[in-house]
Amino acid sequence: MLRRHWLLAGAPAFILGAGADAVVLARHQLGASIALGILLAVLFELYVGYAEAVVAADRSGVRRPHAGRALRHGLVATPPLLGASVVGVTLPLAATGLLVLPGLWLLTRWSLFAPAIVHEHLGPRAALGRSAELVRGAYWAVAVSATACVLVEHAVIHTTAHTADPLSGSLTVGLIVAAVATMAVSPPAAFTISIVYERRAHACPPGAHRHAPLPQARAPVSVGRD
Repeated sequence: MLRRHWLLAGAPAFILGAGADAVVLARHQLGASIALGILLAVLFELYVGYAEAVVAADRSGVRRPHAGRALRHGLVATPPLLGASVVGVTLPLAATGLLVLPGLWLLTRWSLFAPAIVHEHLGPRAALGRSAELVRGAYWAVAVSATACVLVEHAVIHTTAHTADPLSGSLTVGLIVAAVATMAVSPPAAFTISIVYERRAHACPPGAHRHAPLPQARAPVSVGRD
């Protein structure tokens, strides 16, 4: 997946990495730090929706997904992704800092909410419930794949954003290092979570009341070129 779509997935991640470093640099200016942080949170969720659209197009047989169409799919999914991420990512990560095991359990339980939102068109609450349903019976498999990716991604982005500039002694070099680090971890994380969801969705199809098709049959097939 990465070999086929490295540029589509990597270029936006590069920008996000530079943005994460910029948030850290602006930490002494409260207003700017808050504004950049909110913008970055929105852009990260947009990236998640965008990556899901790329995966769906790839699964539909599209060799060269269209970036603009993938971006439009990501924009549609961004509001529910933001709502669900507050509960599904922020709270578990905060809990992990205080009580490691409960935080990791929650993070794993809700780790598949993003593809559920994009592919099944669920709202935030329903997507968290769907994720819990998908994880049931495969907790450790999901933990060592999807959850591990989330933890590594957050650790790398956080560490490089806080240390790249002081260690390099250069703002430009620091921004580039943070951008490259994010480009290295975010695409694999997004694709891994999507593929874990895909496999669990086949094992545990959506309930009959939702009548939702599996990812391969989703609308993002239109992400390809005309």
